[in-house]
Amino acid sequence: MRSEVEELIDSVLDEADCIDDLIDAVREQREAMRQRDTEAVNSLMDETRDLSFNAQAQEKIRDDKAKKFAEKFSCQPVASSLASVMTDDEKEEFNGAVDKLTQSVFVLKSEMMILTGLIDQHEQYTSMLLSEWRRLNGDIMSQSGSADFRG
Repeated sequence: MRSEVEELIDSVLDEADCIDDLIDAVREQREAMRQRDTEAVNSLMDETRDLSFNAQAQEKIRDDKAKKFAEKFSCQPVASSLASVMTDDEKEEFNGAVDKLTQSVFVLKSEMMILTGLIDQHEQYTSMLLSEWRRLNGDIMSQSGSADFRG
């Protein structure tokens, strides 16, 4: 296998692995939220932020390698075009790596949608509780302010 193809495949797999780590952290964060473990949620938020930066860095590396490969072999820096200039063995391994990355991105998007939904529900619940607290607090204040206990 040509070294350029190996490097490209490795960069695709590195990005997929980084996204898989991010998926694991998001799932752990969701579980910590479910358990109301504020300390763990905060720690995992820091971890997901760091993993997100790593995933972006891996994406840049993969994108740069794809562009260099495309330039060298006169094709477009998209998976189908890159694969078109590969041997059958290279193409099979490359397409497997691309499929893994695509699946990882899909799962991450799903996990982020779930987490966003939980956050939205939490925000609505908190808003509802605050509204009820204000209503009750206002009732108490108005009752204590209007009562006259002088004899």
